[in-house]
Amino acid sequence: VMAAFFWLAQTPGLFFLGACWIGFNFGGNFALFPAATADLFGNKNVGANYGWVFTSYGVGGIVGPILGGYFGDVAKASGQLQAWLVPFLVAAGACFVATLLAIALQPPREEKS
Repeated sequence: VMAAFFWLAQTPGLFFLGACWIGFNFGGNFALFPAATADLFGNKNVGANYGWVFTSYGVGGIVGPILGGYFGDVAKASGQLQAWLVPFLVAAGACFVATLLAIALQPPREEKS
């Protein structure tokens, strides 16, 4: 989706359409994250583990704009818009690693009494 958004930004209308699409889908994270955390780590640990999940979300919210600003400055200084592709590739790599981790994680086994 992020790579497609790179090409959607070619015109203001397409940029607006892409921004609306991302914004429309953004709220799903806040319903999905706690439920997935509870499913994977159990209700007993959901409070502590969700704290880690949301802290990671916050770190991404801080680091992402910093990287975006840096690469924006590089693109502006060099006059090459391809510099904008680097943050998207970094994010795509992070999403790929997260996908592999999500596949590898298994819900905890329930103890039989």
